[in-house]
Amino acid sequence: MVLNPEDPNLRLTVRDQVEGPRTTISRADWHIENGATIVPKNGFDPGRIYELVYTSENPPVAGTGFAAVRDMVSWLRYGSFVAGAPAPNVPLKRAYGFGVSQSGRFLRTMLYYGFNRDERDRKVFDSMLIDVAGGGRGGFNMRFAQASRDSNPFANTLTPVDIFPFTDLEQTDPQTGIKDGLLTHSLPPEFWPKIFYMNSEYEYYGRAASLIRIALDGSGDVRLPATTRIYMFSGGQHGPSPFPPSRRGTQNLANPNPYTWTCRALLADMDAWVRNGSEPPPSKYPRVAAHELVPLAGVQFPKIPGIAFPTIMHLAYPSNFGPEFRTKGIATQEPPEIGQPYPLLVPQVDQDGLDVAGIRMPEIAVPLATYTGWNLRAPETGAPKMLATQAGSFIPFARTKAERMKSGDPRLSIEERYAGKDDYLKKFEAAAKSLADQRYLLPGDVQALAQRGAAEWDYVQQ
Repeated sequence: MVLNPEDPNLRLTVRDQVEGPRTTISRADWHIENGATIVPKNGFDPGRIYELVYTSENPPVAGTGFAAVRDMVSWLRYGSFVAGAPAPNVPLKRAYGFGVSQSGRFLRTMLYYGFNRDERDRKVFDSMLIDVAGGGRGGFNMRFAQASRDSNPFANTLTPVDIFPFTDLEQTDPQTGIKDGLLTHSLPPEFWPKIFYMNSEYEYYGRAASLIRIALDGSGDVRLPATTRIYMFSGGQHGPSPFPPSRRGTQNLANPNPYTWTCRALLADMDAWVRNGSEPPPSKYPRVAAHELVPLAGVQFPKIPGIAFPTIMHLAYPSNFGPEFRTKGIATQEPPEIGQPYPLLVPQVDQDGLDVAGIRMPEIAVPLATYTGWNLRAPETGAPKMLATQAGSFIPFARTKAERMKSGDPRLSIEERYAGKDDYLKKFEAAAKSLADQRYLLPGDVQALAQRGAAEWDYVQQ
């Protein structure tokens, strides 16, 4: 809540991009209702960034959630260390943390602050599966915390989410000289859990995912701890869209790539790793050394008629929120002073616009369309050159060579790729079985996934 809504010194600004110049809106042209709602005299322009910095009071207590999760899981595993408190009926033999997006960023932040070590020096979680969290943490332990804010490409800009450090092991920020690491900040190695970082292509465009495993000068890949694996879901968005796909404020159809089938297999792989030491399948993600991870301008995306490739992506910056932010979580500099953006990289693609690296679902290995982790905002929403938040694209191939030649689409048509539906399904099922052989898919899920492939064929042939 704004402490003094009538304060004449409050400054509302508007800009077109995160790094763009701010224009101050006259104080006479807007007011605040109910202490929390900005009401401009002439309304808001779509696709622009409005920003108000104000004084508030009575921040709620934040950060105790880490202690609550730590103590609850520790109690379930080891029983209570408080005299007279009950013990769990069936103590847990193993504890796995699982977080998707915001809750995944919560787990990354929990590790940073050392909460995988309980008050009796025992490990809390044996493992963590952290899904589509990108390179972020979050405002879970700061004054005036807003845990739901996530620093997306065109919303919640410059919030303390994509902030150094990003990698498990210690790195040096070349701009600030600060040395830090997600695991090394507070945790001795004996308390490190086994970790799966799982991201889709979207997180590389919209959530700074490349920073969890590259050098901060963009020069190459960094070493991972023996306890960490990284997986990228090729051609995936932040969460698969419903099928059949639709447009919701985007230029292209949303991306229905059903990579969550792989999450089921990775959970089983993690369980085997913790339970009996069986090594999980190798990390599978794009690497700088293999030219699979490149700057945005280096992506060789095909020139598909009517499809605009992004020229702007979400960036992360060295951010100065004030001298007490890193040690006490107190932000005194809003908006933050920012440095030069970190060198974010994105996956390279093949001639169809499909990621060359990562876990390639049958939809990617035996495609009927181009699946991307990015989409652009629809013109009616404003800022049509900006990334749509959390959305990817589904761009079907032409059905026939004649259609393709007429439109000028450089991608081979479905007719040129497959002799018919049976041929397609045979190849699709073979790709699914190959994933199962590598333990990126459960064998029992192959047939169900093949049924989905048949539905996709029928959809694109309409």
